[in-house]
Amino acid sequence: MIITLAGHVDHGKTAIVQALTGINTDRLKEEQARGLTIDLGFAYTTIESQRIGFVDVPGHHRFIHNMIAGVASQQHALLIIAADDGIMPQTIEHVQILQLLGLRTGTIVLNKVDLVSDDRVRECHAAIDEFKRDQFLSDAKVFDVAAPSAQGIDALREHLVETARQFDSTESDRPFRLAIDRSFNLRGVGTVVTGTVTSGTVKIGDEVHLTTTSDRVRIRNLNVQGLNADSAYIGDRCSLNIAGSDVNQAQRGDWLLSPIHDFPIRRVFIDLSILDDFPRPVKHWSSVHVYHLTDHTEARLALLEGNVAEPGVTTLAELHCEEDMHFKAGDRVILRDRDLSRTLGGATVVAYPQDTNVRSRSDARLSFLGSLREAIHEHDHAGSLKTYASTGLVNVDEFTRFVLCDRDEVSRILDSHVVEYAADLAFGATLFDDISKSVLKTLAEFHDSHPTQEGVTVTQLEQLLSTNVATLQFVLDRLVERNALRHVAGQYAMIEHEAQGPSYDTSLFDKVRPMFDAEQPVSLGDVAKRLRMPFNDIEKALRPMVAANALVQVNKNRYLTPKRIDELQRVASELASNKPFTVREFRDASGLGRNTVIDVLEYFDRRRITQRHGDVRTLLKRLDSDNA
Repeated sequence: MIITLAGHVDHGKTAIVQALTGINTDRLKEEQARGLTIDLGFAYTTIESQRIGFVDVPGHHRFIHNMIAGVASQQHALLIIAADDGIMPQTIEHVQILQLLGLRTGTIVLNKVDLVSDDRVRECHAAIDEFKRDQFLSDAKVFDVAAPSAQGIDALREHLVETARQFDSTESDRPFRLAIDRSFNLRGVGTVVTGTVTSGTVKIGDEVHLTTTSDRVRIRNLNVQGLNADSAYIGDRCSLNIAGSDVNQAQRGDWLLSPIHDFPIRRVFIDLSILDDFPRPVKHWSSVHVYHLTDHTEARLALLEGNVAEPGVTTLAELHCEEDMHFKAGDRVILRDRDLSRTLGGATVVAYPQDTNVRSRSDARLSFLGSLREAIHEHDHAGSLKTYASTGLVNVDEFTRFVLCDRDEVSRILDSHVVEYAADLAFGATLFDDISKSVLKTLAEFHDSHPTQEGVTVTQLEQLLSTNVATLQFVLDRLVERNALRHVAGQYAMIEHEAQGPSYDTSLFDKVRPMFDAEQPVSLGDVAKRLRMPFNDIEKALRPMVAANALVQVNKNRYLTPKRIDELQRVASELASNKPFTVREFRDASGLGRNTVIDVLEYFDRRRITQRHGDVRTLLKRLDSDNA
């Protein structure tokens, strides 16, 4: 069990830890000289077979950021109150922070009882009983202690041992994550980082992701609660000897996590709880300090349900952070007002922005966040994905990274058909059905009105349906897979539709077809010159040929025959069978000139036949004959 200390400055937190463990956690020379805890201190002891760790935190308000860095939800709180001072401002703020961060259990120590009268002790107990009411410490036991003489220490120690025996640090089974609170180098050992395991498990030999360098590092050795160990679990305080490039750059605020869950973001939607005693209403776009375990940044707080939020309310908001943060769904953060230098409240991370075209304060956005808030609080990943997908396309890889979900669990969710899924994109089943019906209805009406045309392009459908092209393409691809539609050379049609004869100038087509079907296809400008036709006139004459699928328009100045497009797609398919391919490789394999190659590959990208990644491309869609 890990115990986090809390309490006002000079109330004896460090002295209590030393009385319990024999260890002075003030390790810095400045701390020892001033008798003031400035940074985190750690002590471990074994009592009656129970291994207990203590995280000593600063009590001075100037070092509140260090106090927050020492707190994790899987800890037991030990609140220290000096009998001579009683409950003080940092006593209150520390307890507020502990509650906002999700601590569930704690113990209260009334220290320095040897310095006051019995009447004062009774007065303090009455104040403590009132103070702890209606918060997570409501059932906490109170122990009278005088640290220098060890008065009451044995009873306190016995209580903490019994608490450790019953303490349950289990949580939802999520992949490994650890927030680094210290980093240092040991001669002959290398880089060592320390922190509390926020979720999951880590073992010697594991490869994990270090966020500060975006590199993988290997766990060479690890120590749990001050003892050598082979593995560490959620709630454990551990030190890890890590090896890899630039590991010496690791510092407080960095993270170790599973490589597939790195997802730095600067904007995030939150469920904000403002403290009852915050002295003024919170305004939209306030400047705040955001504390996320050991990480910190400044941010703007955008309120979503009005321009002002009163103390004591819970409301939806959005954080616009100045630096990349590693938030995950369900994480708790602390917000402090930048001007007042005091805690404003806490928040639970709910969502990351997906559709930037939707206004943050729209009814649709608020409804989405309200539904998602419930799923996040219930750790319902299936419900979260369904909610995301109900608003549009969801990148499943991004979703997996943000919710810190195991890939196997995501696969089970997708297999349960709560959403439509293809090409790492998920889409709400109801939304998919609605758009599918609109697509089929629109195509049927188009065929009735234009019986001579082969079908409709994505661009035409986008205009007819007022649906964004990415969503429309997803629906069309799925309908083609299910044989509900036919797709040939960029046009979509009902399976049963047959065009009623050519709707274009066949004599002109006979002249242009050989130029567009050649090994080196001719540009439209050159065709216009050869035929001595104005560019605009020939462009207009080719439109019905494209509509009838007799030609494929690659771009404004480039046309090819469907046969030539199929040949070039086959070239791309063969190149991509082993690895991603470059423009040069495609040029060499196809025999085309460079300008034509660029035009064709960009056309393939738009049609989602290929996907560009820097200087290379991968194949997303093979020829129908390849899939047969």
